[in-house]
Amino acid sequence: MGKDKKSSQIYFPRQLLESRAFIALKTATAHKVLVIFFAKRQFSKVGRKGKEQWQITNNGEIEFTYPEATAKLGITGGTFTNAIDELREKGFIDITEYGGGLNKSRNLYAISERWMLYGTPEYKQPKPRPNPATNKGFQNGNQLGRNCIRKKITVAC
Repeated sequence: MGKDKKSSQIYFPRQLLESRAFIALKTATAHKVLVIFFAKRQFSKVGRKGKEQWQITNNGEIEFTYPEATAKLGITGGTFTNAIDELREKGFIDITEYGGGLNKSRNLYAISERWMLYGTPEYKQPKPRPNPATNKGFQNGNQLGRNCIRKKITVAC
């Protein structure tokens, strides 16, 4: 296996650029993030000779982290989250795996074609993000904390 070669070109279908979904993107950040997602796609030819078609080989495995967004675009985490949410809402990307940042796990993304149906009755909204687990720390009554309220055990005779 050879090294993956990075192309110097990014392919955007004209249909995407003229779509209702693309025109409805509200922020320039969402446009920039979409361009980077399209740049992260990897293609290979699939099919018989003479009938080959290009297919995305890493769809569902595309990584785009918050630190990378800050380095490439100079945006904050909240701005990046808003751009991701807008791209999901318009049907350009889907989150295939939620990382949460623990144990260096990252979100994985897929390029979607739901944008083609945006603004029509057939369009389906993406599933909402799962609620992140919240760590509230030690609670009152916790037996392990320093300042916890300890229950007194009384022995009846």
